[in-house]
Amino acid sequence: MQKSAELQALWEEYKRTSNVELRNQLVEAYLPLVDYLAGRIAERLPRCVGLDEVRSAGVVGLLDAVRGFDLSRGIKFETYCSLRVRGSILDELRSRDWAPRLVRNRAQKYAVALHDLQAQLGRKPTPPEIMQDLQLTPTEFEKLQNDVARLAIFSLSQSDDGNEPDGPARSQFIVDSRNVDPSAELEKQEATDFVLAELEERERAVLELYYFQGLTMKEIGGRLQLSESRVCQIHGQTVTRVRDELRRRGADLAL
Repeated sequence: MQKSAELQALWEEYKRTSNVELRNQLVEAYLPLVDYLAGRIAERLPRCVGLDEVRSAGVVGLLDAVRGFDLSRGIKFETYCSLRVRGSILDELRSRDWAPRLVRNRAQKYAVALHDLQAQLGRKPTPPEIMQDLQLTPTEFEKLQNDVARLAIFSLSQSDDGNEPDGPARSQFIVDSRNVDPSAELEKQEATDFVLAELEERERAVLELYYFQGLTMKEIGGRLQLSESRVCQIHGQTVTRVRDELRRRGADLAL
């Protein structure tokens, strides 16, 4: 990645001119961040989902982030970009039915076995009972559970009837009981950004690495040359400060 001074100059010139070549240079400069995030997400996906697919969706998010980034807000681009890249990747995963037929068949058999055993026993079956019924080894059972959990990523635009692609989508039957007010959400985000900007550099780094880059406390300690316990302490104190400050501002923002 280029030096910060060079990047800053590149950013200022791009925002002034909207030159496509400058945009491409910025995208290239931040590709390592996309590679890192795509790799972290791909680790938790089935092998049938290729890293290249995840990375391509991440690059789309990076392009959007470069176009939409506002220099005047004083937020680090890496923080803003991480959210957009993650969101783009998840949107792409949800837009397709990526699970292979074998995985879905095994998940269906698992659901049937779970239902039948619960009816027979009058209680929720234990893992050993499920393994015995399905004739699975502990390793096979663990893999099955992981596959079932990963099937939670699905397309809201997909019809509930697989034979009727033009049928009503699942999203039409989802009710948003929270009634989120977009303007209120924007105010909350702006307040959060303001509060985070008031943090010390090390405090902000811990939050960014933990919440936006997905590092563990131990990994953060290695990055910042701190002990894991010290990172945990900084994290706890910082989160408390942020929450208290947001509560203090809550009366004006109707949080």
